[in-house]
Amino acid sequence: MSDTHQSPAELKWHERLLLAVLALLMRLWGRTLRFHWGADVQAFIDADPEPSVVIFWHNRLFAAPLFYVRYFRQRRLATLISASKDGAWPAVFVKQLGMHPVRGSRYKRGPQAVRDLIAAQRNGHDVALTPDGSRGPLYDMKSGAVTIALKTGAPIVLLSFNYSGAWRLKSWDRFYVPYPFSRIEVRMDDVGPCSGLSEDPKEASALLKPRMDAITRD
Repeated sequence: MSDTHQSPAELKWHERLLLAVLALLMRLWGRTLRFHWGADVQAFIDADPEPSVVIFWHNRLFAAPLFYVRYFRQRRLATLISASKDGAWPAVFVKQLGMHPVRGSRYKRGPQAVRDLIAAQRNGHDVALTPDGSRGPLYDMKSGAVTIALKTGAPIVLLSFNYSGAWRLKSWDRFYVPYPFSRIEVRMDDVGPCSGLSEDPKEASALLKPRMDAITRD
């Protein structure tokens, strides 16, 4: 039986309270950010929702949920969170931000996570995935996201957030934390059904990599 709606490992009340405060602070921080985009992104915002597989790089994770919750209120978003014990914290955190966490990775609970993501997409959620996460290498287009798109027939949307000013963490992906009140350029490539590229996930991923690079400024 699919456990798409399985709760993350229980956190203590004060841990949940801390995450609620952090989520509030992140929302307030996000309200200071100035998102800018072109006509193609606006057309996607205005279109009738069609559950999609949304792909962006791991180091853009800070801006992605803030942009989505702010401008895509008519859409629901599911995202993959590690099934490890440490994943309980981010699972609760993304839920506080208004997203649906699916637990798993290619290292732990992978097959069930794929089934749960497929179930979430078919239930009307967009599925957000970082093909180079959670351990890298940086900007490596792994085939997991394409696999979900091929199995569901969902269209693929490539998304990038290019920062005018940000701190860079000393993590494997040089994670971006945008300065308050900074400008973020939103770039998008609405690919459509992945079957139009290739029925092979690795081959399709290789074709998507240069398209993702084209909208990414680093």
